Amino acid sequence: MATSKLSDCFKINFILLKFFGIWPGYNSAKYYKCYLVIFLLINSFIYNTLLILNLLFTPRKIDLIIREVIFLFTEVAVGGKVFMILLKRKEIFDALYILDCEAFKGEDDASRQILKRHVSKYKTYWKIYAIISNFSYSSQVFLPIFVYLIFNTKMELPICKYYFLDDDVRRHYFIFWFVYQSVGMYGHMQYNVNIDTLIAGFLMMAIAQIEALNNVLKHLKVAKNHTKDYKRRDTVQIMRLNHYLKHYEQILKYCSAIQDIIGITMFIQFGIASVIICVILCGLLLPSSIEAMVFMVSYLFAMLLQIFVPAWLGTQLSHESQGLIFAAYSSEWIPRSERFKRSLNVFMERAKRNIVLTGWRLFPLSLDTFTSILKNAYSFFTLIRNVQDRET
Repeated sequence: MATSKLSDCFKINFILLKFFGIWPGYNSAKYYKCYLVIFLLINSFIYNTLLILNLLFTPRKIDLIIREVIFLFTEVAVGGKVFMILLKRKEIFDALYILDCEAFKGEDDASRQILKRHVSKYKTYWKIYAIISNFSYSSQVFLPIFVYLIFNTKMELPICKYYFLDDDVRRHYFIFWFVYQSVGMYGHMQYNVNIDTLIAGFLMMAIAQIEALNNVLKHLKVAKNHTKDYKRRDTVQIMRLNHYLKHYEQILKYCSAIQDIIGITMFIQFGIASVIICVILCGLLLPSSIEAMVFMVSYLFAMLLQIFVPAWLGTQLSHESQGLIFAAYSSEWIPRSERFKRSLNVFMERAKRNIVLTGWRLFPLSLDTFTSILKNAYSFFTLIRNVQDRET
């Protein structure tokens, strides 16, 4: 752990984002820039334009419109994440640079074990997210193919029917549209997996650093056999405290960099997820087929997961930062000099302000925000149901 970089845990994210055309890295060749432009034009701009056209030409039946609205709003969230990677590249490099600084490598074995545990958690989270996403993708794309080959059932396009196309044109070029939607959906799935986990990973690393700092502050003591000279022992204690304060300063810079990276994206994600949750709850009130019900329920859980993870991690970050005051108070400060106590007091006053990440400075990433979204969605759901009951 001591010789490796913390940023190495994000290597798979950036490799896949580079493959799917949105991560040019430090210095990209002109050929990759051409690839980036072409890939985004085909896989994002044209793809989303066709989705908008499809929604405009969708028959005015609420059960059909709900599905198309869900997909379109999901693409808005995906677009926000893609723009985050493209436009916040400098800020991402700044965060990675801080993450690899000397202060973030761990002061002792206990701190290094804390960092190692969080890196392991992140890798496990990425694997689980990737497995679930690929399974969902396969059930949406490959399962209908197998059913068609075995039972000779009618096949539909995996995302939407492209109502703006003539039936003969759609039927004649069905394989082309099926492949195009499948490839586009897989690329967007990779955007979701790798950008969502990247954001979660940034938060996990911040939590790990604060947890490690809490650990060393609690054990801020000088062994009595270190030296018999009281002044020398006090000087050593002050030097260690200053070192930890610099670590805390780096953590604040890192969290500020994270805020700059994810602020607008989290605002879009939470806003779009709120709309989709309300739309799905309204759709569940309508008479639908079993397939449609399964789709809406599974999509509901996916949207809840996308906002729950950053909300939970944001709460963990604030909770760990709040513990810095207790950790500092638990250190061996009573026999120390006035200089040491003043430095520790200044740190404790600053630590009273918890580290809180927000969505575009409008709401905190916390479980309170998550529960508030659920309450508002349920209130809207209840209002629609009461209106329907009165009409019937």
